[in-house]
Amino acid sequence: MKRLGLIGFSGSGKSSLLAFASQNGFRTVDTDSLIEKQSPEAFRLLENGREDDFRTLETSVISKVLKSDFDFAAFGGGVHFAHPAWKEIYESSLKLVYLRSSFENLAGRFEERPLCRKLGLEGYEKLFKSRCPLYEKAAAFVVDTDGRGLSEIWSEVFEIWNSLFQ
Repeated sequence: MKRLGLIGFSGSGKSSLLAFASQNGFRTVDTDSLIEKQSPEAFRLLENGREDDFRTLETSVISKVLKSDFDFAAFGGGVHFAHPAWKEIYESSLKLVYLRSSFENLAGRFEERPLCRKLGLEGYEKLFKSRCPLYEKAAAFVVDTDGRGLSEIWSEVFEIWNSLFQ
C-alpha cells in the first residue's frame, strides 16, 4: 500500500501540500482537521497547559488514520520520533516526509497557533529547535521548503512517492 505522511513544524506547509495532493486526485487525510471535527475545543488544551490530554486525543486519531485508506496524511507539528503514537506509526506501512523549514521562514505563519500563544515567540523558537532533530530521526525523507513554491515542493514529494513504491 502506497502511503506517505507529512511531518514538520507548524506552518511548514503540510496542510497546503495535502490540499495540492488532493487536487491531483490523491486520497488525503489531515489529522489536525480530524481532531478539530472530533473535539472543536481540542486545541485549547494546548493553550491551557494540558498538552498530555491533547496528545492522548491526537494519538487516538492517528491510530484510526493509520487503519484507514489514504495516499497522503498530514500530521500535526507535534508528531515526531518522541510522540506517543510513534511506535504505531513506525510499525505501519507509512513512510514519513519531513518538510524542513527555518524558523525565520516560518515566522508569520504560526503566531495564532495555540502553543505559540502559550509559549510566546521565544519559547516557540526553543520548541522548534528541540523538535527539528526529532523530525529528522522520524522521517525517511527530508524536503527543504525555504525559498521554494508549493508546486516545486510537491514535485519533490511526488518524485519520492514514485521512486519509493516502484
